[in-house]
Amino acid sequence: MKKKLILPSIAFLSLAPFAVFAQIASSPTFTLEKAVVSNGGGASSGTTFSVEGTTGQPAAGENSGTTYRLQGGFWNSNLAPTAASLSISGRVFAADGGGLRNAVVFLTDSTGATRTARTTTFGYYYFEGIGGGQTVIIGIRSKLFQFEPRVMTLNEDLADVDFTPSGTEENIKR
Repeated sequence: MKKKLILPSIAFLSLAPFAVFAQIASSPTFTLEKAVVSNGGGASSGTTFSVEGTTGQPAAGENSGTTYRLQGGFWNSNLAPTAASLSISGRVFAADGGGLRNAVVFLTDSTGATRTARTTTFGYYYFEGIGGGQTVIIGIRSKLFQFEPRVMTLNEDLADVDFTPSGTEENIKR
């Protein structure tokens, strides 16, 4: 029984100083003594400043002066769509259900820039490095078949964006 209590006790006692240290921040000009989310607010001050805050929403937002900028609260008022780099991948099918090789897949982004990719032997394609939050057009050029282009809004990586020839969906076997 004593062995079961020793290991958790050692772990707790060895990590306790780090937990306290994580709650205290300081520099040569200030000391932040209380930084507990559930504290309901409080004041911190140093030789050149004083900050009073609360964990409630009314104090959220940005406050600034000639020599400082303070962003506080849970909600940031400057939320904007991310410019994360996203990818689109899928497969282009022939009328017989197999992958269509050497088809040209084109992607036109919201600025009008067009990228192209050729399908692999089994009809797969892949685009990466696409800015998120934009609407793109994806289309296929093939000497053998016609495909309907698609308009898509990108908010996350997209996989399995597959294309089948126009008017032949009922003939394709997957």
